[in-house]
Amino acid sequence: MIREVQVRRYSLVSWIALALGVICFSSVFGEWMHVFRGTFYGGLILGISSLAGFILSAAGLFRRSEKKALLWLALVLSFTPFLYKLAIFIGFMTGWIPFAP
Repeated sequence: MIREVQVRRYSLVSWIALALGVICFSSVFGEWMHVFRGTFYGGLILGISSLAGFILSAAGLFRRSEKKALLWLALVLSFTPFLYKLAIFIGFMTGWIPFAP
């Protein structure tokens, strides 16, 4: 009895999720995207790209024909805005970051 082994590879979903994750990471920590963070529409675009990256990464992780490394990286990078806001909130509450002058 001969079984065929299905070849796992990266699909377009993996690369799009990774691109969205890199956009999220660079908009949070990149100095060249500093203007992007200060506006309402910039925050809206950042939130939508983060949510889309999370959904695509999660959907790709449930597929059996996908390699998982890029999807895990994209998932972590898509969580960057939420982790940044959590770190700022913890910094405010513990006093590491001064809240008012």
